[in-house]
Formats: sequence, structure tokens, C-alpha cells
Amino acid sequence: MAARFIDCEASLKSLPERLLVGVSGGIDSVALLHALMKIGRRPVVVHFDHGWRAESAADAEWVRDLAKQSGLKCVAGKMRSFSKAHREADARAARYAFFARTARRLKIPHLVLAHQADDQVETFLMQLLRGSGAAGRGMDPVSERDGLVLHRPWLGIWKREITAYARHHRLKWRNDATNADTRHRRNLIRRRVLPYLQKQISGKVVENLWRAAEIMRAESEWLDALCAEMANREDLAVKALQAVPLAQQRRTILRWLQNRGVKDIGFADVEAVRGLLEKTIPAKINLSVGRFARRRAGKIFVE
Repeated sequence: MAARFIDCEASLKSLPERLLVGVSGGIDSVALLHALMKIGRRPVVVHFDHGWRAESAADAEWVRDLAKQSGLKCVAGKMRSFSKAHREADARAARYAFFARTARRLKIPHLVLAHQADDQVETFLMQLLRGSGAAGRGMDPVSERDGLVLHRPWLGIWKREITAYARHHRLKWRNDATNADTRHRRNLIRRRVLPYLQKQISGKVVENLWRAAEIMRAESEWLDALCAEMANREDLAVKALQAVPLAQQRRTILRWLQNRGVKDIGFADVEAVRGLLEKTIPAKINLSVGRFARRRAGKIFVE
């Protein structure tokens, strides 16, 4: 058991010295804060109150007290308004916007989060079921969002191992009752879909999904690097794109459209742009928010 505790802490040592750490008050984030302090880090604690539970204000106060007891600075934010009409995506966007504002104000661009291997499996499965295509790779250990560098060092550590760590160190944490509410998609995956798959398909289905996410993430990084040169250009050269394999065509077009600021890109959009490689179809196709892609003089560009 001690070896896994060492892993929990060792995976944090390569993080930057100046850090923000997201602490919800749950077991994972409390354990992360403890492990960071054990290796000598003094992060700034950041907490965001979504306001969708009666206990959320008490959770925020509990996190403030935890930071104070630890001698750490705490910055807390709250969603301005929340109603049942808000989606999980709205809450997540508000949370990350708060993190980004705090990072800019404190001039600390690095935020460490406590997402772990079970979270990775749930995210990966949701991406696949939602049909997110090239994004079906789970979460990245390091990524950027609105100028914020997100670190997820525990994606290879399971919830049971973090729980063992927290209990060994006799940590206290807050329990979120909404984690049992299967009306939320992630909870449905965690509490019903994955147990069903484990029972009907394989007892190792969770580990298998984690491994698939890791493989696809690494391959996706390689493919992005392969496509970067063409995807970063203002226009696409038809002959150059015709000369590369199908997978490279699709990824190049996807990243190129994203770099041009095109939103909500689906498989059909990528295939429509790919169709511009052939002269037998119209040389113009519609994209989102009133934009379109056009082929002219051997080039494809966005207008």
C-alpha cells in the first residue's frame, strides 16, 4: 500500500512551483492538496460554488477553513445565478472562467486538478457515446484553456488508491449528495452503465477503457503534430491534402477549421470540406455561424 502512496506524491514533483489547486472539498481534491503540501508546495486554493445544492455555501466555507488551517491563501467564486435550465456544460464553463480570471489576477497560470483514472474512463466513454470523433481521447495530463495551463497528474491513479491515501492520512472531506443523482450524465455512466458493462462484458472493462483512452490520446497527439503544418496555414492546398492518407486529411481539416475560429464542427462538416478536394461537387459549402468554405485556384479557404 505504501508504494501507491509514494506514487500519489511522486507524480506531483514535476509540477511548477507556483500553482493554483482546485479544491471542491471532495476526497480527491482534499487528498491532492494534502499530497502537494507533503512534497513542500504551497499552492493557492481555488474553489467555485455552482450554487446548485443547499450545502454548496457550507462546502465553500469548509474549503476556506481548510486553507486557513493549512496556512494557504484561498480564492472562492460563485456562479451569479443558477437554475435547472443550466446544463453541466454551463456550470463547467463558469468554473473555468473563474479559474482563468483568478490565474490572470494572481499571475499564476498553472492550475492543478484532481481528476483521476476513474474520471478519465467516464470522460472517454461519454465522448465516444456523444460522438465527439477526434476528441474521443479522454482528458490530457497537461492542456491549455483561456490562457490557463491545466495539470491533471493523477489520471493514472485510481479512485480506490486515492481513497486509501486519504484514509491512511486520516483526512476529512465533504460528500456531495448529487454524485448519486443519475439524472446527471456522468453519474449515470459511473453508477449504471459501467457496472452493467462490468457484469455483462468483462470485469476488466474499466481498465480496458482507460487503456484505450491512453492509446488514443497518444496517437491523437502524434496525428495533431503530423497535421500541424497544413492546419496552421490560412488556406489548404488541394493537391497537398489529396496526397495524404484519409485520417490525416480529416484531422488536418478539423484542426484547420478550429484554427479559423469555426465553432461546433461535426463529422459532416469535415466531410463536406473534404468533398471540396473533388471537382465534381460545388466549390462552396456552408459552415456554422454564417461562414462557408470555398475552393478556388487550387486552394480551400474560409469566408
